[in-house]
Amino acid sequence: MSDPLAASAYAPAHELDGVNQHMGELEMQLRLLLQACGLRHLAFYDRDRAELFVAENLKPAKGVPAEQPSSSGLERAGRQLFYILEELAPDFAELRTGSLIRTVVGVPELGALVYQSVQPGFHLCCATPQDRVNELIPRMTENIDVLRPTVRYGLLPRRSHLSRYMTLAAESVKPPPAAAVPAATDTADSAESSAYTVESAADTPTELTDLLRTALHVDSLHYVAYYAAGAPVCAADIFRHSALSTYFGGSTTPQQRRDKYSLLGQLLPGVTHRMNTSLHALMDGRIHQVVLNVEQGAVYFQHLEEDRYLLGVSLDHSRLAEADRHIERLMSGLVRD
Repeated sequence: MSDPLAASAYAPAHELDGVNQHMGELEMQLRLLLQACGLRHLAFYDRDRAELFVAENLKPAKGVPAEQPSSSGLERAGRQLFYILEELAPDFAELRTGSLIRTVVGVPELGALVYQSVQPGFHLCCATPQDRVNELIPRMTENIDVLRPTVRYGLLPRRSHLSRYMTLAAESVKPPPAAAVPAATDTADSAESSAYTVESAADTPTELTDLLRTALHVDSLHYVAYYAAGAPVCAADIFRHSALSTYFGGSTTPQQRRDKYSLLGQLLPGVTHRMNTSLHALMDGRIHQVVLNVEQGAVYFQHLEEDRYLLGVSLDHSRLAEADRHIERLMSGLVRD
């Protein structure tokens, strides 16, 4: 583990005292977060640099050695995720959906890796059982607010002084209030049937297009695409629904989103392949799902069988729980099919 104070070897003594104080406070808050979320270990990063690692204090049974979580495995995983996600950042910038807030990488029966932003350039990384992800994320989001003042007033000034070439936004990475999207009724959906756009190859089965179209709803998923052998087979969206008009306008049009998501869907298999290689030391298994939460919604990459996979998009960050359920139902229908 790198020394968090190594870069400040030539800083004045009073600045070093301040750094030590803030790092001590941050470590205490990380331990509280660890307990509140029921985690075994947690790593804190400044970009690709692991600054702190905290672990649960396990009391082994008599005569049995303590099982210690791997700090090196988690440190390496978080660093590799930083590099991979930095390369995706320009794609999300073009979509104007805001920066990446959280990434969840799931491996069947083995668990999930959660990569959570705290401030721009600062993030947390932890591993958790797959069945605890939906419980963990709200807890982490609620408790992470305590970390932000320490990072903002303690670590950001230090980084600014020691790394003048780096420029950071001072704003929090918490998503802005979501645009007010009225809940759609079945009647409204029927009246706006023209809001649906389906693009598919000529030989695409009707059952597949129906499954994708049915998965869409203004309160959950807004775009879905099915891929085979790296090529899009069928895509459907509800971008033209009047309730989603606040997400478009200016230089962002529904067709631009379709084109960009189609390209993103072709890039994500390569991204997950790199993640599989990078995270092998921490989670031995093939990644089946990657969820990229941004300030304006989320992108879901779901591996199905062999060379088939699914891409889903929600534009509304406040309704991701519904989007999660729709993705699960659609995935089950596609696997059965």
